[in-house]
Amino acid sequence: MLARSEGRVEISFKHDGEVSCLKHLYQSGCGRVRFPSVDNTRFPEAVLINTSGGLTGGDNMSFDVVLHEKAELTVTGQAAEKIYKSIGPDVVVRARLKVEEDAYLEWLPQETILFDRARLNRVNKIELTKNSKVLAVEATILGRSAHGETVSDANLVDGWEIRRDGKLVWYDRFRFDGNMEDVLKRPALMDGATAFATLIVAASDTTKYLEIARKAEQNVSSRMGSTSLDDDLTIIRFLDNDPQALRKNLVYVIQKLRKKLIGVELPMPAVWEI
Repeated sequence: MLARSEGRVEISFKHDGEVSCLKHLYQSGCGRVRFPSVDNTRFPEAVLINTSGGLTGGDNMSFDVVLHEKAELTVTGQAAEKIYKSIGPDVVVRARLKVEEDAYLEWLPQETILFDRARLNRVNKIELTKNSKVLAVEATILGRSAHGETVSDANLVDGWEIRRDGKLVWYDRFRFDGNMEDVLKRPALMDGATAFATLIVAASDTTKYLEIARKAEQNVSSRMGSTSLDDDLTIIRFLDNDPQALRKNLVYVIQKLRKKLIGVELPMPAVWEI
């Protein structure tokens, strides 16, 4: 029987005076988290680490993040997560993000890279209250083009479930399976792109965030589309053939949105610059 990697990280933050501070921490297996020093102490950072160096079939990672009332936190990843070839079972990645009243969470992991014959099942579940806010992204790259890698066969299930005060406000499942040449050609699916991302703003008055996204669209090279649901959710999709261009454009739009969300300019987490 092949050895499997399993990792779990649990963190919660509370608001204490003018800053947010760690309340609970648990880490096990290949899951680790570090809290680097930041210039603006109002917005601490948590950097998730997979010590196994990558994931393959049967591996399991789970992340549980809770922000208590008025807490603020940016969660990111040390590096791009690599999903290697599987000989059968899926890699399973689960994130549960709970954001209480007047709290603000940024979920900004770096890209996930799928290798040929990789299998990934990933779901992010977000629980919000009336006045909590979230900025969240997931970006996926099919192979490392700089290394001449292509993905001819892969399986991906990528999902979001967002609830506010217990009510489901968005449920999304993106899936492809099998012959990637066929998948990539479909105009309604990938339309030839090999890198894609979903960026979400969960906050009231979506009109202003949708306006920011659509103005930003004029200054990015990636194909980009934005929409809003009710007055609670803004969803932005990106497609590109160039992973570096996708990353650059993602950072540009994230920075525009977070300035509106928090009212100050912050640099991206330092790990994004490495």
